[in-house]
This record gives sequence, structure tokens and C-alpha cells, in this order.
Amino acid sequence: MIDSLKVWVTNIAIAIFFITAVEMILPDNSIKKYAKFVLGIMLIVVIINPIMKVFDKNFNLDSYSSKATSYMEGSASKTDNEKYKNINIVNTTQNFKKNLENECITNLKEAYPENKYNADIKIVYDSKKGTYNINTVEIGVVDEGVKSVKNIEINTASVSTSNREILQDEQGNKIRKLLSSKLKVSNDVITVYKLNS
Repeated sequence: MIDSLKVWVTNIAIAIFFITAVEMILPDNSIKKYAKFVLGIMLIVVIINPIMKVFDKNFNLDSYSSKATSYMEGSASKTDNEKYKNINIVNTTQNFKKNLENECITNLKEAYPENKYNADIKIVYDSKKGTYNINTVEIGVVDEGVKSVKNIEINTASVSTSNREILQDEQGNKIRKLLSSKLKVSNDVITVYKLNS
């Protein structure tokens, strides 16, 4: 018992000496706080290891760490990582799309407050480069006031109405130019159309 207590106190002293030496060598930058965190965890492990052996005679920190390492290197971990990566890509794409649409509407309202705007942006994730690319930008312009109704075609199979009129005039060109500069995309991917309210 005395020998194990002596080994425990010696291990704590060595760990504290090691931690102090490493902290003195570390430069004063953002990495220092992370290094202190890791060193603190090491000290906690050194202190707790013998206490855990009192409660569990078969406790071996090496076996737990080897199990964790084998899980991280195993196929189950890779499958889990791939699943979470795909979920993260989908969520990031949706958030990026929503933020870009809101930014487009805000920019257009500031530049041309006489109209209301709808935005629909298609985002594509490039897995090879790890980047998100803007595929298409569709902007709907709703003029204030009462608008005439477009022709409605009624078929026996379906009912359709065309409420999109592509704007190729000066207004459409101004909107395309503004969004092209703000989003850093080509004019070719931006479509501006008039919506009937």
C-alpha cells in the first residue's frame, strides 16, 4: 500500500514538473490555452488512475484508450463520421442558401425600394474541392400596385397560368449587375423575372 502511494505521489510530481516545463516553453498565443487544457486532462488522468483502481480492481486506462482508438479507426466510426459529414453538408447548404436569399432581398430593397423581391438560389456542394458553389440565382420582382392577370389556359388534363416574365430590360440588367458584384458570380447564372402579384 505504501509503495503504491509512493508511486502515485511520484507520478503526480513528475506530471506537474512536465506540465510546468511545457507551459514555460509555450509561446503566448492562442494555442497556449488548448495546450493547457490537454495538460490539465493529463494531470487529472494521473491523479484519478489509482483512485479508479480502488473501486475497480480490473480498471486499466490503457485498455479503455485502446478500445477508443480501435473504435476511431474501425469501420463503425468511419460510417458514423461519413453520416454526420453528409448531414452537416445538407444543413450547411440549406443555411447558406437561406442566408444568401435574405442577403439578396436586403441588397435589392436597399438599392431599389420601389419593388418587393423573392429570391431562390440553388447551391451545389463540390466534394472534390470542399466548397459550396452558387449554381443559379432566380430573383422575382413584384411591382407595387394592382396588376393585370395573365392568360389562363384551362385544359381537361391540367390548369396552368404563367406568372413569370423574364426581365431583359434595364431593370433586369441593373438587378443582375448588382447581384453579380455582391455575390461574385457571373451574370449568366442570374435570372430576373417579373411576378404578378
